[in-house]
Amino acid sequence: MNYGQNAAAGQFATVNGTRIYYETYGQGEPLLLLHGNGESISSFRQQLAALAREYQVIAVDTRDQGQSAATKGRLSYDLFADDMHALLEQLQLPAAHIVGWSDGGNTGLSMALRYPAQVKSLVTMGANLYADTTAVDPKMLKEVRQGKLLFTALSPFKKSFRRGRRLSTMLLKYPQMTPAQLRAITAPVLVLAGEKDIIREAHTRLIARSIPRGEVVILPGLTHYAPQENGPLFNETVLGFLRRQRLGQ
Repeated sequence: MNYGQNAAAGQFATVNGTRIYYETYGQGEPLLLLHGNGESISSFRQQLAALAREYQVIAVDTRDQGQSAATKGRLSYDLFADDMHALLEQLQLPAAHIVGWSDGGNTGLSMALRYPAQVKSLVTMGANLYADTTAVDPKMLKEVRQGKLLFTALSPFKKSFRRGRRLSTMLLKYPQMTPAQLRAITAPVLVLAGEKDIIREAHTRLIARSIPRGEVVILPGLTHYAPQENGPLFNETVLGFLRRQRLGQ
């Protein structure tokens, strides 16, 4: 299956002033699937079939990524959350489960705070509340800063460099959430990270602890790329959590 380039499953919707690309698979309760920074629907090639056996999966290319439209102006996870809110409204879906990886996890947290009625449950993988060395591996932050400098220098020459500059700026500046804010999240939330994640384990545990119905799983031996490193383990962890919500446990 050519995920991310599948004409049979793909559609465009103009939401929040932006042309967003998404693909739909399976039947059942809606599940919104959100990828990481600079990635696309295809990042979830190991997840889509497994999730679509139990849910109607709506996999989205976030604005400025994948097949979604290039935009101008500042990017933020709250903006992405506003896009997803508008997409669900346009699809006439009152609420959905959300599975988000990295940036997608941050967007999911923002949605749970901004649009609680739309979030049935949330799984975040490798999410963070802010971008400092208590949350993110210092080497990673340094690499992103260096990347931003390079993209900035090259940005006059190519659109993709300008996009890279905006995406790396977002990584350094956002999210700007606090643990105290998370207490307002009403949805059940599974907070995942790899044992060797770029997100520090203490930060991952802080996120889960701050959410009233939060729980945490650290995936042994895996990194920030756990969904690709061990697809079956990631999928079973996510589906196990979602099934428990369905049974009201």
